[in-house]
Amino acid sequence: MTTSCTESEASQECRVDPQPLRVFINYRHEDTWGEALLLFDRLANRFGSENVFLDTRSLQPGMKWLEEIKSHLPACGVLLALIGPRWMPSMRTREEAAVAEPAEDYVRFEIEYALKRNSGFNVIPVLMGDAIAPPTAQKLPRSLQALTKIEAEQVRPKRFEEDVAHLITRLDAIMPGQPVRAPVPPLPPLPPPPPLPMQDIAPSPDAAQLEVVLRHMVDVGNLVPVLGSRLTAPSAAWREGCGSLPDAEELAADLARRFSVISRHPSLPEVAQYVYVTWGRPDLYRTVRQILTADCEPGPVHRFLAHFPRMLEERGLEKRYQLIVTTNFDKALEKAFDDEEEPYDLAVYMASGRDKGRFVHFPFEGSPRPIAAPNTYGAFPIGDYGELERTVLVKIHGAVDDCVGDYRWKENYVITEDHYIDYLSRSPVESLVPIQILDKLRDSHCLFFGYAMRDWNLRVFLKRIWRGEPLGARSWSVEPDPDVLEKEFWSQSCVDLYAADLADYVAQLGARLAERTHPAG
Repeated sequence: MTTSCTESEASQECRVDPQPLRVFINYRHEDTWGEALLLFDRLANRFGSENVFLDTRSLQPGMKWLEEIKSHLPACGVLLALIGPRWMPSMRTREEAAVAEPAEDYVRFEIEYALKRNSGFNVIPVLMGDAIAPPTAQKLPRSLQALTKIEAEQVRPKRFEEDVAHLITRLDAIMPGQPVRAPVPPLPPLPPPPPLPMQDIAPSPDAAQLEVVLRHMVDVGNLVPVLGSRLTAPSAAWREGCGSLPDAEELAADLARRFSVISRHPSLPEVAQYVYVTWGRPDLYRTVRQILTADCEPGPVHRFLAHFPRMLEERGLEKRYQLIVTTNFDKALEKAFDDEEEPYDLAVYMASGRDKGRFVHFPFEGSPRPIAAPNTYGAFPIGDYGELERTVLVKIHGAVDDCVGDYRWKENYVITEDHYIDYLSRSPVESLVPIQILDKLRDSHCLFFGYAMRDWNLRVFLKRIWRGEPLGARSWSVEPDPDVLEKEFWSQSCVDLYAADLADYVAQLGARLAERTHPAG
C-alpha cells in the first residue's frame, strides 16, 4: 500500500492507493483437495492467480513449502478455511498421533495464526458439501473456538457456481489493506415482541367454514384432502413406542440422534442428506424402514376420511369418493381404509427400482400398472368431469417398503435434499403426474391437513403442481399452532389458514355431516 500527502493535505486524511485483495485457501488434502482446486480456479479468475494462494498451485519445485506458506500469510487479506466431512476426524487423528510422534498440524497452525488479534486477516469458514454442519465450540480446541463465531459460507456440489458467486460477493465487500480489528461486542438483543393472540394469526374454524368444506365434499365432490406429517399432536406416545406415528420433525430428530447430526433446527431432508452422504444409503434406508414399519395406528384424520363414504351411504346421501394426496411414507392411510373395508385405488411414485421416476397404479381389482405415459393414462376411476367411482389414494413422494401382489418396492423415498431437487427439476409436470390426477387437483379446492411452512415436501408439492402460482380455487389449511410466517405463506398461495386441533376439526366435520339426511339445495 502506498500513500501520498502534500502540505496542503496535512490536516486531511492521506490518499490510500487501493491494493488487490489477497486470498489464502486453507484446506486438508485428505478432505477437500479437489474442491480447493476448483475454488482456486474461480477465485483466480476474479482476483488474479497472483493474489490467490493454494499450496499445490502457488509453490514451485524446490521451494521450502512451510516457509513459503508462512511468508504468504501476512500478505493475504482473507483466509478461507475449507471444512469438509473429514475435517474434524482428520484433526483428531493428528492430535492422537502427535502424542507418540510430535508433528505440526499446518492446517490448524494457519487458522490459529489468522485468528490472532491484529493478524490483519479476515477468516471465513467455508462448508464444502450439501449437509456439512459447522463445527461446534465444544468439539474444537480453545485456540480455534473463535471460528464458530464467524458466519460460514457453504459451497454445495449441485449449486457450486451459485455458491461461489455468493462467496465472491462477500470477498468483494472486504476492504484490502486494512487491518481487521477485534470484533465489537454486539448490543444485547431487543426483547422479542409479545406474541400475537392466536385469533390474530389464524381464526378458529366456525360453522360457516365447516359448512363450506362439507358443501365441496358432499354436495359438489370437488375437494381434495392433502395430508402432511403433523396429523397428530407432538407424540410422546411414539417416542415411548405406543403406536403413534412420528411427524417429520420427530423423524428428523430421531435420525439426528442416531447418527450424531448437529443442527439447531434439523429438517428431515437436511438430516437425511447428511446420513446419506456420510454414512451411506443402506444405513439411511434401513433406519427409516425400522421407524416407519412399526405397528403405528391411523390417526383421527385417517379414520374420518376412510369412514366418509360409509357416512354418506348411511344417511342416504349421494355417493362421493375422494382423491386423497399424501406426502407421507407410512401406511396409516391405507390401514384406515382397510379397517373400514372401503375399496380404493392406490398410486405410488417410485423413487427407486425398475419404475424409478414413474407412478405405478395399483387398481382395487387388477394388476399393477406402471404409468409410462402420464399425459395419456386414463385407467383411474375418475370421470371426465372429475367425479370418482372409487377413492384414489396418491402417495406423491414414495412409500415405505411394501408389496401389492407380486409387485414389491424398497428404499422408495423422496427424502434427501438431492431427492427433492431431482423431483423438482423434472419437467414438465405432465411428464410425471398422471393427467387424471393432475386435472382433478387443479380443478378442485384443497384441504391441507398437518403442514407447516418449513416443510420441504409441501413447498415441492405446490411448486410441482401449480408451478409456484396461487392455487386456482380457494383452499384451506388447518394447523394446531400456526405462526405469522405461515399465515403469510398460505395467503400468497390463495389458501385460508385456520387454527384448530386436527382431531377436533374432523370431529366437528363428522358431527355436522351426521345431521344431514339429504343434499343441500
